[in-house]
Amino acid sequence: AEFSGGVKKIEPRLNPIYLSPDEFKILVDIGKEAHLQERYLRKAYQTARERISRGGRNFIREVVLALEEIQESEGNFTQSEKSAVVGVINKVEDFESKYKGLVDAYAGDMYEQLELGRANVIDLGSVDEDYADVIVSHMLRKLLYLRKNRKVSPVFCILEEAHLLAPAYRPTLSKYWIERVAREGRKFGLGLCLVSQRPKSLDSNSLSQANNSIIMRIVEPSDQRHVQQTSERLSDDLIGQLSSLNVGEAIVLGLMVRVPALVKIDKFEGKITGGDPEIVEEWKTINENQKAEDEKQKKEVDSLYDGMD
Repeated sequence: AEFSGGVKKIEPRLNPIYLSPDEFKILVDIGKEAHLQERYLRKAYQTARERISRGGRNFIREVVLALEEIQESEGNFTQSEKSAVVGVINKVEDFESKYKGLVDAYAGDMYEQLELGRANVIDLGSVDEDYADVIVSHMLRKLLYLRKNRKVSPVFCILEEAHLLAPAYRPTLSKYWIERVAREGRKFGLGLCLVSQRPKSLDSNSLSQANNSIIMRIVEPSDQRHVQQTSERLSDDLIGQLSSLNVGEAIVLGLMVRVPALVKIDKFEGKITGGDPEIVEEWKTINENQKAEDEKQKKEVDSLYDGMD
């Protein structure tokens, strides 16, 4: 799509010092039942932040150092407590290795890269679900705080594949902040748009907070019921039309229209990314390239023999 201010791509790079303890815990892979490990990680997290505020440079190194100091002062520690500290040290080091290239101890906070008047895009397609969860949670949490305190301009957030970030049947950090922003954001100039091709997998609490809906063709009855249950404006008559919509058609309802409207959306003429690959074409191209390479080698061999005659 074209935007008057253009598009700015933001790399999904995080400085862990700006993460909340819960966000950091997810990336370090501390399980819900690992209470001892969580306690030591939080203690090291606080110590590292204090040291960074006094001039420290590398947050991860400070966390590991704080954990090693806990380990050295173990005194009357039980065996399980000793094992917990060692386990956390290993997990922090694994985290640093796993997300090498994505975690930057010297980077600024990600929200600082947002530019007014541009479409700022954070591409999460190359990261795992935990990392994507933390980035979305972090950005929504920060933006809500900043908008409440009028420290940034109004922001409109669009979340693709929203059912992965706010799933219906399991908790995520993003899910909590999506619900918060959906409920409170509009009062502070923080807008939110949830985009999903699997509506029944999307959290109903988040979906029900939407003031407006743009609904394209839905055939699956369970998807239709889920959407209807979260929108009091979606009548049985409208539900009945969803399965017969053509490509590019949608039903629009909510505060942005006086009555529900059937609309035709202009076809996007730009380059589409993220679609299914053309497998047959790829095979055909590979085969043609191989034939060309074989022919080239044959000519080189024939030329060599001709030169020997």
